[in-house]
Amino acid sequence: MKPAGLYIHIPFCTQKCRYCDFYSITQKAGFAPYHPNPQFIERLLHDVRFFKERSAIEAWKTVYIGGGTPSLLHPDDISTLAAGIRKEQHLPVQEFTIEANPEDIHPEWLAACSEGGINRLSIGVQTFDNDVLAVNGRRGSKEKTITALNTIKSRWHGELSCDLIAGLTGQTAASLSGDLQRLIDYRIDHLSLYGLCSEAPLPEAREDFISDLLQQNIELLAENGYIRYEVSNFSYQDKHRSLHNQIYWNMEPYAGIGPAACGTLIHEDSGGKFIAAERFEGSKDIGEWMTAADRTSVYPCEHIDRNIFLEEVLLMGFRLSEGINRPAFARRFGADITAFIGNTLSLWEKRRQCRIETDRVYLTEEGLLFLNRFLIDALSELDTKAQYPAGKPLDLDG
Repeated sequence: MKPAGLYIHIPFCTQKCRYCDFYSITQKAGFAPYHPNPQFIERLLHDVRFFKERSAIEAWKTVYIGGGTPSLLHPDDISTLAAGIRKEQHLPVQEFTIEANPEDIHPEWLAACSEGGINRLSIGVQTFDNDVLAVNGRRGSKEKTITALNTIKSRWHGELSCDLIAGLTGQTAASLSGDLQRLIDYRIDHLSLYGLCSEAPLPEAREDFISDLLQQNIELLAENGYIRYEVSNFSYQDKHRSLHNQIYWNMEPYAGIGPAACGTLIHEDSGGKFIAAERFEGSKDIGEWMTAADRTSVYPCEHIDRNIFLEEVLLMGFRLSEGINRPAFARRFGADITAFIGNTLSLWEKRRQCRIETDRVYLTEEGLLFLNRFLIDALSELDTKAQYPAGKPLDLDG
């Protein structure tokens, strides 16, 4: 298999933030925050080797260590993990990212990251407002975040991305724009601005408030040179896009290692035609994940057929400002995208919310505001066509 992305999940947190729905463990015997945890690191590296050999992955194109809270790892564990991942790489890792909470940043931790070949930090700022942090169960403070950013500015030579959330409980329009302006003033390389997600539906008034917050601050980012290349992601002067996340959005192969980590390995022929896809998810029972001798048992596999894969290509690809590449889509599925959702594309183009160009189709800035509505229309058209392209049927299960 061609080079793939690698996602590593570090599930440990000191406390659970009220808005977070990622898998995490707040208390676990055997894991000590900020102390060496060599057994956990070795198990991760064993599984990295297992997946690489099992799927004949040529190399890791990108690596992303997320969580949970990877910044709870001791510097020695970061060094061991990074060195183990890079071992036997015939090609350099193009982008090696680790997530961190601001309050965990210190010079020794940054040095371990740098020496291990990690070249990108993703800092979960979320907000600088102490009252908002407290009501949402988030540890840290405005003062600690500012200290962390100053430490990074003076000691870190790689790229820096920061996350903010719009719609947190207690947040105002003024506090969010102030948070954003502070990060703009630091001239960080990359910024992610997410709307609050919730398992339970939010009241319509709050949904509208969040939508307004996002739109106002997207304009502020654009005015300061941050180019929107995905619904929630912005690159300064368009020079710092996340290579790893583009693997997800372009539906390229990646392995997911760790408890609850997801990965999708995609098989295509030499011409780029889709053959098959497998999705793996690590066990959420960390005791089982740590001790099971049969590693296939803790990474159960789901086979993704061509129909589902096509839907996912649409769901992910239209998140990108550049949209979906038409020649690549045709190579994968045997027909141009207009053969599948041509009516939807034409309708949205007439509204000036979509563009159909020779090499790509994409939503305009206005169209991205209604992404969910567009996707509903597109998937509904797939259903009415029984997922056949215009003209003769295409065997989507062959």
